[in-house]
Amino acid sequence: MPMPMRRWLWSACTALTVTACGGSDAPRGTGASNDLLVIGYDREPDTMNRYATHILEDIESCVVEGLVTNDEQMRIVPLLAAGIPTVENGGVTLRPDGGMDVTWKLRPGVTWHDGVPHTSADVQFTVDAINKGDWKPESVDGFDRITGVDTPDSLTAVVHYRERYAPYQLQFVRGTLPRHVLAGRDLNTANDYNRAPLGTGPYRVKEWKTGEYVLLEAVPRYWRTGRAPKIRQLLFRFLTNTTTRINLLKSGEVHMVALVPWDQVRGLRTVPGLRLNTVVGNGYEHVTLNQRQVPAFADVRVRRALAHAVDRPLLVKTILDGQVEIVNGPIQPLNPAYEPNVARYDYDTATANRLLDEAGWRRGASGVRAKAGTPLAFTLITQSGFAIRENVSQSLQQAFRAIGVDMQIRLIDGTAISSLWFKGEFDAMLHWWQMGADPELTLFFAHDRTPPAGRNINFVNDTALSGLLYASDRAIETTTRHDLLRRAQRRIAELAPEIVLYNTAKVDAVPVTLNGFTGNPTNAGPFWNVHAWEIVAR
Repeated sequence: MPMPMRRWLWSACTALTVTACGGSDAPRGTGASNDLLVIGYDREPDTMNRYATHILEDIESCVVEGLVTNDEQMRIVPLLAAGIPTVENGGVTLRPDGGMDVTWKLRPGVTWHDGVPHTSADVQFTVDAINKGDWKPESVDGFDRITGVDTPDSLTAVVHYRERYAPYQLQFVRGTLPRHVLAGRDLNTANDYNRAPLGTGPYRVKEWKTGEYVLLEAVPRYWRTGRAPKIRQLLFRFLTNTTTRINLLKSGEVHMVALVPWDQVRGLRTVPGLRLNTVVGNGYEHVTLNQRQVPAFADVRVRRALAHAVDRPLLVKTILDGQVEIVNGPIQPLNPAYEPNVARYDYDTATANRLLDEAGWRRGASGVRAKAGTPLAFTLITQSGFAIRENVSQSLQQAFRAIGVDMQIRLIDGTAISSLWFKGEFDAMLHWWQMGADPELTLFFAHDRTPPAGRNINFVNDTALSGLLYASDRAIETTTRHDLLRRAQRRIAELAPEIVLYNTAKVDAVPVTLNGFTGNPTNAGPFWNVHAWEIVAR
């Protein structure tokens, strides 16, 4: 480790042990301060490029800002944009040919961290990089519906869509790419940017030590305040094991843990100096059933049987300590497009067995069902070190075994698992989707939105569902759109493309001295307003 970093560790690493700091006698401190906030994080980023990462963008969002973000009340609010374009304010024009034009006005005076102004040319470059090059981002989202971007002046970007696209307000929630740094380069190999991106946010990357931490430092003059954030440095420690992460939080060697595992909440309620901030999450835990990988999953009777085999109330009561609510679909109750009246798959082993019998899967001498000599068997992958998921996986294994299905479990590091789901190289996966404020479902369930075009990793292919989803995308009027989305939710429940388990209630453990922290129900994450945080002695 270079000497300047060692000097910083000695003076400012106020609550880290030998393993965190790399120094043999680093001092123990009294807790979080405005010099340093240490965050225990459950995995290492695969990249710091917000458009390329396959995991939540908590660290990246401190550095690279979007034109908009989602606030703690699930509202879409402007960030680098001066406002939200709408039909009513003239920012959105619906063309007679069925397309639309969205005019984004950018905030004046915003610069990248190197002092170069952030302009409409960066918006245009971002769209072109995603649509015209060989770069493969995590998802093209709605970008593939954009025909081009005009830049009549440095603070105006007019985005032209070939069709009406209702979720346009979150088009640039992941931000823009700096044209002056990346123009003419291969973004797949631009590791200087991918490991330390240039941004406009309140923090920038000071160091990324692979396998250990990412250290962010406050920018001297952040554009929203004209000064540096009050907390000068954020240290994200990569602690993949749940028990380790929580124990270090209890001991004070870690100051904050976002998304506390639900089985650990009870034990943290009485820890001095900690506050548990709880919000209902706009996401859901589920088992993805990869129909491309496992032919048996292509039969809806098999998928429904697996869903009926799971005793969700028992999982919630025991493994999850009652911290979450059972849900039945991808849009959550706090969203105005939520549809409660969908097909439900309550625990019913008799129905599960009947469905498998009807599908032609017969029990053999081993107890495992088979059809045409092929056993009904698959492997479920999930994140290693995540005790809840490991325990839920074991419960699922027992539940499926009871109906004659052989499920094996494979635990994979949280960073490595992201590339597997993106490539579709798995049979089934236990995970969650943390959703944005807009209730778009097309990315997750339309037949042509498999990666990299979207996140349909169930590889579900249903003409009726895709029709509803694309119709909802084209419905700019909210009432019509929500009606279509409710119909889509009912169709998704009928198809049972995944085993829906429970809502992802969000519990974040933060110091009681941390002011400004609100949490966030969406995938904007708890760091959405990190520039406003401050440690205040009490």
